[in-house]
Amino acid sequence: MHDRIIQVTTYPFGNCDPEPSVVLETADFEIRYNPYGRRLKNDEVGGLVEDAHGIIAGTEPYTREIIDRCSNLEVISRVGVGFDSVDLQACKEKSIVVTYTPEAPADGVADLTVAQIVNLFRGVYASNESVRRGFWKRIMGKLISEVKIGVFGVGRIGKRVIKRLSGFGPNIYACDLEPDIEFGKQYDVVWVSREELFSICDLVTIHIPLNDATRHCVSYEELSMMRPGAFLINTSRGPIVDEAALLSLLQNQHLGGVALDVFEKEPYEGPLTQFDNVIFTAHIGASANYCRYCMELEAARNCVKVLKGEDPENIVPWGNV
Repeated sequence: MHDRIIQVTTYPFGNCDPEPSVVLETADFEIRYNPYGRRLKNDEVGGLVEDAHGIIAGTEPYTREIIDRCSNLEVISRVGVGFDSVDLQACKEKSIVVTYTPEAPADGVADLTVAQIVNLFRGVYASNESVRRGFWKRIMGKLISEVKIGVFGVGRIGKRVIKRLSGFGPNIYACDLEPDIEFGKQYDVVWVSREELFSICDLVTIHIPLNDATRHCVSYEELSMMRPGAFLINTSRGPIVDEAALLSLLQNQHLGGVALDVFEKEPYEGPLTQFDNVIFTAHIGASANYCRYCMELEAARNCVKVLKGEDPENIVPWGNV
């Protein structure tokens, strides 16, 4: 009989490759998987994890209330880059280790972002819809080389987006708290302030982490600065963009189009669905087989290492809490 439990709450897990499950199942712990076959609802989390020693976590919330119910918990191992769904202060107080997998999803998110940049500038989504409705509308778009693209946040993903775009020859503008000057020189990046980024670019793509300082940092003020007909892409975290402000700017037809992979509340069922020029994806940025495999594998290894008293990769630094 195993004396410690690892609860896998994220779903899917092990579908792309069985190796992450093998890592768990050969580690001499009791392994329990998500019994619902979907993303957990908020009120389902506590009952599943309250007796667990380790959690392989998705984006479901780990509030102080839930963490306080977990008397055995030693580690929350996130499958993914963000840990904004975890009450880090509560974990710190209870000496619960929180790990994450920052590198694994980056290529998938960058690929999706570039796909949506092309989609928006060439009107792929609109032309598809016109053919389906029998109109055969030939959309007149723009070449990537003739536009100004703004990258808000130039970390792991933002840099990958810029690298991928370099072959198209666009004008790249970027904003980051700590600009990588050498990287910028290599890819002809023009560093600007947040205000400049939103006011001069034809498209802005968001790649910053979610924390108290960035929640709703793309507000009505920033969105209203954008050029009439400009585009916005968010593949980072939903609450970074004020959705009420975004709704207002779409209603007055100020923005040309938006591509959203993340939302303040997921699954999304809100009023933005009424607009034909909003492209929705269901938080699929990292939903590429190899990305998912790497995320799950690293999360499984991190969880097992902590429970065995070993050092995992990419621990959330308590100095930032």
